[in-house]
Amino acid sequence: MRSKPIRTRWLASLLAACTAFAAHAQSGPMQRVAIIDPNGFEKPMPAHWVELPAGWQTQGGVLWDQAAPCGATPSLRWQAHSPDGSQRLSVHPAEAWTWDNTGLPPTRGRCPRVPITSARQYLDSWIQRHRPGARLLDYRDRPDLITTPPPPDGAGTQWRKEAGEYLLAYVDQGVEVRESVAVVTLFSHMSMPGVVPGEVRQFMTGFAMGATTLRAPAGRLPLDLLARFSASIQVDPQWQARMNRHNQVIARQGTEGMRRRGQIVADTNAQIADMQMQAWRDRQDSQDRSHQDTLDIVSETTRYDDPAAGGQVRLDGYGDNAWRMNDGTYLHSDDPNFDPNRDLDIEAAPLERIE
Repeated sequence: MRSKPIRTRWLASLLAACTAFAAHAQSGPMQRVAIIDPNGFEKPMPAHWVELPAGWQTQGGVLWDQAAPCGATPSLRWQAHSPDGSQRLSVHPAEAWTWDNTGLPPTRGRCPRVPITSARQYLDSWIQRHRPGARLLDYRDRPDLITTPPPPDGAGTQWRKEAGEYLLAYVDQGVEVRESVAVVTLFSHMSMPGVVPGEVRQFMTGFAMGATTLRAPAGRLPLDLLARFSASIQVDPQWQARMNRHNQVIARQGTEGMRRRGQIVADTNAQIADMQMQAWRDRQDSQDRSHQDTLDIVSETTRYDDPAAGGQVRLDGYGDNAWRMNDGTYLHSDDPNFDPNRDLDIEAAPLERIE
């Protein structure tokens, strides 16, 4: 599968993934605080600036995790809480995964293969892993949280975005709690001919910008705070400049997919969230060849370019040479001197093997 590259745009919609719930704005003084990148460069520096109610405390910041699934880094692990700790706003690390219809079982590893194909399914999975036993009070699709369109389709790849939100209830240390959990997701889809005539193999990649949660005791959930918070987010220009230079270094080191879309867009509004998607999609491009090679080995197939079939085809077994017959079937051989046109007196078009 060949994923289109993208590169880092960041996170305001990620942080805004729970936005615009209530019509009444929260009153009271606000404070401007920094979201810190503690490890990305030579010294800690602000990455984003946000507004929170006066007296709220924060912890965490930008997360650089080379072990993140499918290279979904940098990300955020950050939270803010009220002075008494009862109200808490959190942004959780981004995640990415793949899925396909090859029939292979799901796997958990550096790039998980899991059957998550919608924002709601992602939230179901996230809640099962992070809020086991919580009661699901309500779910709704949140297309209003998607502030920028998905990338344009092309090169056999289709893109789509989805957003959703759950309202949860559970008991924490004897207190009845309400929590909103929301996310914006990006999916890419690619299809190609399979080995059997008429078979279509489908491949998908998924990226979640990180679940954003807001929790409080029942009856005290300040849903309107999210809108004010997300509207206040600004990227720090010095951090932005360092990220630009970081991307340029990566490009010079030969990551072609990153280089093709290696510039960070200097968004200072809700579109900042797409920067995180950008980073992940670029890594998908750089990992693609390894993914295809692994699939070749696991499925014991060899890929060839067949223009008549509209793209790549996979043929069972391993062979250096292959031909397409007039009836749409294939023949392949390891013998470099074999030619079905000459040796079998049949018409066959040679195919180019994809390394």
